Amino acid sequence: MNHWRILECLGQRGHGALFRVEDVRRPAEPLVMKISLRPGEGCFEDRVARLHAAHPNLARLHAHGRWTQPGGGFFYSVREDVRGLSLPAWVEAVNPTFLQIAALLSRLGALLDSMHARDTWHRDLHPNNIQVRESDSEPVLLDLRDGGNEALDSLLATPLSPELQVFRSPEALRFLRSNVGRTHASYRYLITDDLYSLGALAYWLATGHPPFSPSLASEQLHTAIELRAPVPPWEVNPRVPKPLGAIILRLMSKLPEARPYSGESLCAELMVAVSAGARSLWAKRVFDCAKDEVGQEVVPRCLLRPEPPSVALHPGPKLPRVVYFRSPAERQPSLAPSPPSKPRVVGGEFGGPPGPWSGMM
Repeated sequence: MNHWRILECLGQRGHGALFRVEDVRRPAEPLVMKISLRPGEGCFEDRVARLHAAHPNLARLHAHGRWTQPGGGFFYSVREDVRGLSLPAWVEAVNPTFLQIAALLSRLGALLDSMHARDTWHRDLHPNNIQVRESDSEPVLLDLRDGGNEALDSLLATPLSPELQVFRSPEALRFLRSNVGRTHASYRYLITDDLYSLGALAYWLATGHPPFSPSLASEQLHTAIELRAPVPPWEVNPRVPKPLGAIILRLMSKLPEARPYSGESLCAELMVAVSAGARSLWAKRVFDCAKDEVGQEVVPRCLLRPEPPSVALHPGPKLPRVVYFRSPAERQPSLAPSPPSKPRVVGGEFGGPPGPWSGMM
């Protein structure tokens, strides 16, 4: 830790504090350090470091370790300082077309495949964890954490904010609600968890709003995420092509098996939807822009987002707070369990961006 110099504080994000730092041994290269407030973090493995270093859509990892202090200390990681705009700022500045959104989702789907092939999950996929790189307009995923297991006591010690809960899968939130008091329980993340989060992210991109309102009371929000289908994207924003809206709804299915089974299959569905649809539908900008009296766009640009999805006035069914449930597989374990299959890696060893989407960002 003695060779890192803190230059400025960049604020808090995702259960951690961000700082711009430099290595005193190489002071010309500014980097970003995240000090984690999540007590369970800190076990990086070689495969994660290699994935950080090699994938073009993942911020390159420079170092990781523990910032020691009396009483334990904090886990830290140092990554490259990605020059560009955060995803919300990029949407404001560019007002992308639906074709650009499809290309961005395809890039992220290919990245998820490459991560999952190495038994690595992101678990915090949301707009503020994605940066659009200035040099090539590629989406870059930030703050990757290790492995697929997460201990319940770690999650409960740093509870998710409502703004992050809307991007978590129904089965992940159901696990939290159903295992209160079981401090040794751990949730096994699957590819379907990250694909659900990608669907919620796509909903936010296409409509300007998350699929469920973070302003709901906690019980109402959990009920909506676990039991209710989101309002179709084209009903919130009539500009959304219905084939894209249908893919988003499938990604956000309450049944994990009904979602696309990999990022590669998602990319194929997007390619078919774009190829079969009218070019004019996909070339539309997501939002209209405010204009002055003579019809010229006002400067600075102001996007006119549609109204958010309506919130049900009735509270809906009340979910039990604590449910102890053992699946049939746990009650009758298989004598010879088959090893979990790994998704096929797209685009070579480290899964580069699919070729058909080149230039569309």
